[in-house]
Amino acid sequence: MAKKDIKQEKIHRPQDAPKPSADSFIKELAETEGVVIQVTQAFCPKGHNLVRNREQLFDGEPGISLWVSDGKRSGEVILSPFHGDHTRRGLEGIAEGTLVQVSCPECKTPLPRLSKCSCCQGAELVGIYLTPALSKGQMAAICTAWGCHRSKVFDQAQLLAAYMQE
Repeated sequence: MAKKDIKQEKIHRPQDAPKPSADSFIKELAETEGVVIQVTQAFCPKGHNLVRNREQLFDGEPGISLWVSDGKRSGEVILSPFHGDHTRRGLEGIAEGTLVQVSCPECKTPLPRLSKCSCCQGAELVGIYLTPALSKGQMAAICTAWGCHRSKVFDQAQLLAAYMQE
């Protein structure tokens, strides 16, 4: 994956930068790991930018917007752009473990299926493209089971391995 597609940086904020909140994921990760990985761009299968909502920020950064439906209700969900942070905003009231369909919030195109997820029966990992070229070799994957925290960032070799494990 190209460096320009994600930020990998030691957390040394400029003095004039806003301080992370007391419950900040960045602060916690910076103290324990010293490195934060942030998705700065993400795209649906039709090329719509999923890093789009500039009002719902995570430590000052826009999240990844998705359209989620459990068959009874649907709405926009915004995921934290920081790898390992499970914070989400938006659609409420879905029980943990419920299987959901995940789509682009603009065109409602479902995200492509990548592989099964081992969290529960029927759950799948679906992909978000990390470059405007929509390369299958540069994707992030999220699970279709509500609340599952398994996610991955794939390169070409890992994507092939995931398909072969099915």
